[in-house]
Amino acid sequence: MQKLKYLLISFIFFIANGQLVLANDIKSINMDIYLDNNGDAHITETWKADLNNGTEGYKPYYNLGSSTIKDFQVSLNGQNFTFNDYWNVNASFDEKKYQAGFNYISDGIELCFGISEYGLNTYVLKYTITNFISKAEDADVLYWTLIPHELSDKPEHFDIKVYSDFAYEDDLDVWGFGYGDRSNEGYAYVSDGYIEMTKEGKLDSDEKVVLLVKFPKDTFNTNNVVEKDFEVFYDMAEENSTNYHKSSIFETIISFFIALFPFIISIVCIAVALNQTRYGTKKLKFNKGTKNLKDAPYFRDIPCEKDIFKAYWIACEYNLIKKNTDFLGTILLKWLRDGNIENDQLDEKNKALKLVRSDNLTPLENELFTMMMEASLDGILEKNEFTKWCKKNYKEILNWFNKAIDNVTDSYVLEGLITKEDKTFGPVYHVSDKMQEEALKMAGLKKFLNEFSLISDRKAIEVKLWEEYLMYAQIFGIAKKVAKEFKRLYPEVLTDDYYDDIIFIHTISYEGVSAASAARSRAESYSAGGGGFSSSGGGGGSFGGGAGGGGFR
Repeated sequence: MQKLKYLLISFIFFIANGQLVLANDIKSINMDIYLDNNGDAHITETWKADLNNGTEGYKPYYNLGSSTIKDFQVSLNGQNFTFNDYWNVNASFDEKKYQAGFNYISDGIELCFGISEYGLNTYVLKYTITNFISKAEDADVLYWTLIPHELSDKPEHFDIKVYSDFAYEDDLDVWGFGYGDRSNEGYAYVSDGYIEMTKEGKLDSDEKVVLLVKFPKDTFNTNNVVEKDFEVFYDMAEENSTNYHKSSIFETIISFFIALFPFIISIVCIAVALNQTRYGTKKLKFNKGTKNLKDAPYFRDIPCEKDIFKAYWIACEYNLIKKNTDFLGTILLKWLRDGNIENDQLDEKNKALKLVRSDNLTPLENELFTMMMEASLDGILEKNEFTKWCKKNYKEILNWFNKAIDNVTDSYVLEGLITKEDKTFGPVYHVSDKMQEEALKMAGLKKFLNEFSLISDRKAIEVKLWEEYLMYAQIFGIAKKVAKEFKRLYPEVLTDDYYDDIIFIHTISYEGVSAASAARSRAESYSAGGGGFSSSGGGGGSFGGGAGGGGFR
């Protein structure tokens, strides 16, 4: 009977007024927060939403204390709204059309605006919050809820940028509370002198976005003085993030397993070590008593059937590389040889890569090429463009290297050089001893390239083989050294222009993956210290304010 009642209520809800009631959908919320020297925040929010019901959008701020909100402006798809100081929430859709205003509530204020048009819309909200920064006894503090957990329609993506007239130091203390941990990529960190907060994927129903920043004392000329030290703010943020849900038997059990987590991780690490997995996601097992690769004789030919992906697999799994991400430079050198990239001189000092797509790319190469095309926007890839893209899309670019390893593992399984054995905790891949022969050739080639200038018996080799040598040298992480020696010994083969191309390729690939690795490290570091769920607004009383509720209604 109870189930029937709920079904009836749901039925009435969905057919009210003779039409299906559909949910509104916020695609993204981006916030640009400029902090002036007085500690006031000048905020621009861009909401992209697909709307089909309701009359207004709103964003409330509670517990404002000594802060005030002013200069509120709204536009829809470029059309400016008319501001009304006193907002009538009961007005009709047409009465609210292209109107905006303040709705004063008992403990704060709501920033309201008419939906105005149904469909896919882009709203831009601009406003100023005074005393955004609090001056504690030992620091200047930013502590605000920027996206509330009560938001009626959670955004599928958000991106928040906080900056000032000066660049923030990389070691500035920043915490993001309320919107995830390492498992779902919620994070906050300093990048290029500003604070960035974002998350891959939609916010959960009980998540929100809280920012806590500890600036050095007297960074801002704010009069918003709080007679507390920073630890009060931190304790408030931490308490709210950990006490959102009441404790339950289930959560007690989870807490027990969390306490055992370090022990579990140790066991996993030991298991991984025993399986000798070095790169990729598949567990590899090598037989004992493999030959010492340090004793490998010089090898002058190109091993692994001249397949750079197989060569990359061997070099990684037999510990012949410096960094697995050096392989990006190998791909770029191959593309340079095959005409998939060309040097483009922007000016006297700056180079770029012109991307030329063709049918000669493998599926994995095509995936990487697409990333670079996305980073360039126009097919001309500049160094800074790729670095910025890698920083923001670190997960995508770094996962590509694991895909490269896993694909070769699968191909070796088909060739019978690796045998797959199903286990309780996942398959184990047994590597044939025949692979050792190829590893010895790779080790011999690395030795030959490293000591090339010392070998008296050098043979003249055609240009094409030099290009392949350089690709393999890049896998080993010694391409710059080898290119320099080749240029010195064979200037007619390795010209100045080609040498400059090699150096630029090394630079653009190195800086790109370094930015991605740094972004991943910062994300893990900050999310580990500031993840979890939080409850109330971003502060209370004179501590600052917080958003609660909001969305479309």
